[in-house]
Amino acid sequence: MRKRKILLVAATLVLLTVAIPFSQVHAAEYQEVTITATPSYIAIANAPSTWTVNEETGNSLIDENTEYWSNPLGDTSTPSDPVVDGECRFTITNTSTVATDLTVNFVHFTGGDAMQNGETGSGGVGTFGSYSYFSGDDYSTDKVIAKNSGSDTAYSNLAATTNIKWGLSCDTQTDAWTSGSDMTSTATITATAH
Repeated sequence: MRKRKILLVAATLVLLTVAIPFSQVHAAEYQEVTITATPSYIAIANAPSTWTVNEETGNSLIDENTEYWSNPLGDTSTPSDPVVDGECRFTITNTSTVATDLTVNFVHFTGGDAMQNGETGSGGVGTFGSYSYFSGDDYSTDKVIAKNSGSDTAYSNLAATTNIKWGLSCDTQTDAWTSGSDMTSTATITATAH
């Protein structure tokens, strides 16, 4: 009798095992993997997009052999050591996902006396000089010449998504003006991967 019960129990177990679907007995046949790919993205915006040299005086006229700064505290006020946010007219809004280096070029003027960028930081006969500077820099030692093209890195290793304030100088030509007409130029700030 005992053997029959054991055989009956064994037979029942065999039937139950066969009746249970295969997938419930064994592990899943596949697994999914979520893949995320974040691009190395570089993007900056600058504001404001204009600077009228010496506009704080009310007449916006410039003199020869004079250095001006894009300083909201006054265009004839030299930035301090270190430069503070309030001495920088421009703000870079940085949405880059990687650390970047910033470079500033300040091209030759056109129109009027058309000062040319002498690429020395100082004005000369028919030429102007320019430096770029950033909040937190020591102006006296960290400013970088803003050339017509090919300027050196002005700010290195700006952290991803970190905004920064910055400014420019313009040291005018040393000789007298030959025209009273407006001169215009553009400065371009460029971000590249660090």
